[in-house]
Amino acid sequence: MSHRQPIQRVEDYTDAFLTTLGVLLFMVFWMIAAALGYVWVVIAAYGLDLSFKWIGHLRDD
Repeated sequence: MSHRQPIQRVEDYTDAFLTTLGVLLFMVFWMIAAALGYVWVVIAAYGLDLSFKWIGHLRDD
């Protein structure tokens, strides 16, 4: 005779997992957009700086 209790049903954490995954993906995508946005701002600023220097050099001649 076994003294073990029968196996019972476990709680379903699927909704909690999917909600947490959605929040994490949202934060990751915003972080990627912010990081790549910063890189594009630096590239655009450097390009504008070179353009203004080139225009200034043409005016000096």
